[in-house]
Amino acid sequence: MTTELPSSPKLPVEHLAACFNNITNSYKFYWLLAILELIQNGQGPVIPLRDLLAEMVAAVWYPTNYFRLSFGKQDRLGDLALKVGAASGLPFDATKDKVVGHVLHYLDANTDSGSGIKTLGRFVPYRFLRPFFAGELRGKPDARVDSLIATLSAAAFDGDTPCLYRFVALPQDSIEIHPVWLAYLREHLAIVRGFCLWNLVNYLQRNNPNVANLAAKLFEPQQRNLTRAKTFWRLAWDSLEPIACIYSQQQVPRRGFSLDHFLPWRFVTHDLLWNIIPTSPAVNSAKSDNLPDLQTYFTDFAQLQYRALQAVAATGREQLLEDYALLFKTATVADLRALSPTDFRTVLYNEVAPQMQIARNLGFAADWRYPR
Repeated sequence: MTTELPSSPKLPVEHLAACFNNITNSYKFYWLLAILELIQNGQGPVIPLRDLLAEMVAAVWYPTNYFRLSFGKQDRLGDLALKVGAASGLPFDATKDKVVGHVLHYLDANTDSGSGIKTLGRFVPYRFLRPFFAGELRGKPDARVDSLIATLSAAAFDGDTPCLYRFVALPQDSIEIHPVWLAYLREHLAIVRGFCLWNLVNYLQRNNPNVANLAAKLFEPQQRNLTRAKTFWRLAWDSLEPIACIYSQQQVPRRGFSLDHFLPWRFVTHDLLWNIIPTSPAVNSAKSDNLPDLQTYFTDFAQLQYRALQAVAATGREQLLEDYALLFKTATVADLRALSPTDFRTVLYNEVAPQMQIARNLGFAADWRYPR
């Protein structure tokens, strides 16, 4: 991600950068990201508003429906994505194409969800251009700003300092990106996107101050690679067998076991070994993305983690212990092995418990217990 935009002798790039000054909601970020995405996909210079609005909602789908990030009390874009999710019945990990398809359907069918999304189209495209005409709009009544921006953007389109786009109505309500701006965006697409994302992460950080790895929660999650975790637990198994599931108390099958993220992966978005334990596939499926009841399960979780750490440390496979070394701030394997069960449990609890509360605040189902 980058904090600056490339300069251009032909364009007022500083006005584009100023679009993200004094931001109180996410609309402008996702509006520009939608423009960039559709340009990358070959659209332009004329892009229908409906396509851009659908792209905006689809882009915010994973941060809201999947990762449950907060977009702030004034922000309606996240709420619209949640409403589309509720109305459509789409799973929270639905593909982007399916989300776009449903949004376009709602827009064309004039549903309640579609009406809410159309409202964005009546002010976001205009207010985004406001920095291009800051002088002309100074002191003007807010009720006149949008119509003035439409007039000013049309007049500036053929001027020496063109704004990013103007508004056209044929064949449908659309924006027309200025050809010089279109060339600029195509040439610097990755940099402009990085600039936008850097500002977006800063905005989201203010609304999610205790949530880690925010940048990874803006997009569809990548496929996970649990090879390292499987290697760790297979090594541990040689010393620990049989292993009892902390949730069901039943023996975990050595062949065909599942790996459970005690703090749900959908919240932490990492595969650090201190958060992963083996369970049966049935138990792992039942737990899903729920937050386990700490009072019921943490002691057994910490004990199993401690025993596994000691077992793998005894094998000398130091590369498998890096996650623990970072968490417990130890310099050597000997230091890890010297940890007492009490010290281990205390450090692990101080890491897990606050994150559990944050996840609860974000709406993850809490206090889950396996039915027995």
